[in-house]
Order: sequence, then structure tokens, then C-alpha cells
Amino acid sequence: MASWEEQLRGELAGRGVAVSSVPGKGRALIATRRFLPGNPTPRLSPVAPPLVFTKSSAVFAVVAMASGEPSGEVIIREEPYVSAPHNFSVGSSCDNCFSSRNLRKCSVCRVAWYCGRACQAIPSSGTDNYSLVDALDSHISEVDTFHKELHAQMAILVLRILPSLDLDIEEIAHTFSKITCNAFSICDPQLKPLGTGVYLVISTLNHSCVPNAIVIFEGRTAYLRAVQPIDINEEVSISYIDTAATTVKRQEYLKPYYFSCTCRRCEKDSEEDALLEGFRCKDQKCDGFLLPNSDYSEAGSMYKIVEEQERKLYHTLSTTLLRTWDALSKIHIELNDFQTALKYTRLTIPVYERVYTSLYPLIGWQLYICGKLEWY
Repeated sequence: MASWEEQLRGELAGRGVAVSSVPGKGRALIATRRFLPGNPTPRLSPVAPPLVFTKSSAVFAVVAMASGEPSGEVIIREEPYVSAPHNFSVGSSCDNCFSSRNLRKCSVCRVAWYCGRACQAIPSSGTDNYSLVDALDSHISEVDTFHKELHAQMAILVLRILPSLDLDIEEIAHTFSKITCNAFSICDPQLKPLGTGVYLVISTLNHSCVPNAIVIFEGRTAYLRAVQPIDINEEVSISYIDTAATTVKRQEYLKPYYFSCTCRRCEKDSEEDALLEGFRCKDQKCDGFLLPNSDYSEAGSMYKIVEEQERKLYHTLSTTLLRTWDALSKIHIELNDFQTALKYTRLTIPVYERVYTSLYPLIGWQLYICGKLEWY
């Protein structure tokens, strides 16, 4: 039986890419021909990154295209090995394309729902092989205790649902971890997540904060497109996270992915960070920057000036003031001035209670922060 390397090599033959091993990264997708960022075929819908999602919530971040049309040459077009809609109400969406129109229950299994014969006849490809799933990295040794226990509980549930099959509980738990680490969020043209899918070729893509490609979707079909010129033997990369952030924050966002980025952007000095998140110097004649981590007391003084002006302009239940109070609270926490931080956090509670319903988790979270600050 062919190994997963041989299967991928055969599947990718003649498609301009190959899977190779890169020191320190593991598997990677390497271009075997040149790809350009300006060859738009066909028209597709853009996908924006669900910024709050991480691998631990079974998604990959993908980059939005501001023009509304993709402009990069297609590197890979791939159907998912497996996918599932986010709407778990039975019969609420097609199990293939996630459409909610003209739904009918499958006459064979009586479980799945489809919008037509085309979706029911799901096409197969050379990557429809479990050995390729088996080759995915589970990062099981690095997964925290909570998620290990969650994977174990799901594995036990599978054994109870399928008691007739000879399944190994540890292997099932590892498979759940592999899916969690490698699945993509599938979005519609309005950037709404529709479902989750596992793409066995595209899953080999590594991260860069300066990616040369993006992933976009048409239905369940994933398209990997060039956004920078990609030369022969160059690694194809995407961004797993929101790159509109400072180096420190990007590294924080990447923690659930179990690696630290060492791309050329992450190895640069802090000048870009100052542009992205720095404060302006109080001296209006100065064109310098004040980094948030360098002088929180200075940052607090500037935010306080902003807050005083906003109080004159906005109602006390304004979300504009809410954001300023949140910022002031975080600044004073960094300064270990918990009394002042508590004062600003208390001011946010009435706004949260007005905006959200009484049982909304964010209200509880703000009250928890208040309690913690009271304790300090």
C-alpha cells in the first residue's frame, strides 16, 4: 500500500506544487512552478478571518480580500475530506453545500439532508484516504488538560454510538485532536461561518505573518490563491491569525498553534509595532512613538484626557466611553493600581447590562473582573 507521501505526490503531480519536509516546520507546500497574484479565474467570494477563533476551536484564520473579488492565481482547488455545518438543527441545512433551500432527507441513511441530487452525489478525489488523516499532526503532547479530557469524552461517546466497531479510544482521541488542529472555517460571501471542514492538502500549509497566499471558499470548495509572486521552490504560506497586530500580540495569538513565528516580520525591530499600536508623544512637535509596554503611566494620562473629553460629548451608557474605560482599566492593572482599575471597570457594568441580556456571559466576565480587582 502506498504511503501518504506517495499518495500526496501522485495527487499533486502536474498541479505546480509538492509536499516536502522543511526543517523546524515539518510538512510544507512547495511551489514547483511560478504563481502570480494577478490571474483572476474564476470569480469567488472572499473570506475574512474569524479573529476570535483559534485551532483549539477547530478553525483556521483566512485573509479577506478588500476588493470583493479574488485576484490571485489558483494554486490548489480542494474539496474537504470531511465537513459539517455549524447549524446543528436537524434538517436546517444541506450536509454538502450548507444551503437551507429545498432540503430533503437522504432516502438511504435517513440522517443526512441534501438540497438536490448534485450535493447527494459527493465527489471523491485522490485525497479521500484515511492514511492522509493519520499523517496529520495532533500535537497531543502539547494539548492542555482540559482539551485532552474533552477529546477523551468525545472518544467515549463515539464508542457508545458505534459499539459494534473495534475502535481504540486513544486513537479516536488523537483523531479529534488532529481535526481540531487542522480544520478550516468555511464562510459564506457575507463572512458568516457556515461550517467546518478538513482539507488534507491545504492543511500542509504553514503560517507566515507575511503570507504569499490566502484561502477562500465557494460553497465547501477551498481555493488557495496567490497574493504575492511565488517562485519555483518557494514555500507557499498563509496566515493562521489576524496579522493587523503587534509582534507580541501575534505571538500570543499563535500559542494555540503550538509554535512561535520566526518570519521576517516577527524578527524586525519594534518600529512597526509603534505604528500599529503606539501612542503619540505628548509633545505635539515630536513625531516619535510611545509603545504601550514602555510607559503605562504616560498612556494612562493620555487616555484620561480622552475620557474627560468623551464625558462631555457622550452619554454615560455610550459604548465609546465603554471602550475607553476598558482601556483605562487594563492600563491601571498593568500599573498594579487595582483601585483605579476597579473604578473604571465598575463604570462599564451598567453599559454591559444595558447592551446584553441578563444572562449574557460578558456581564458575568466583567463582574468577575470586578471581584478579582476587589480581592487585589
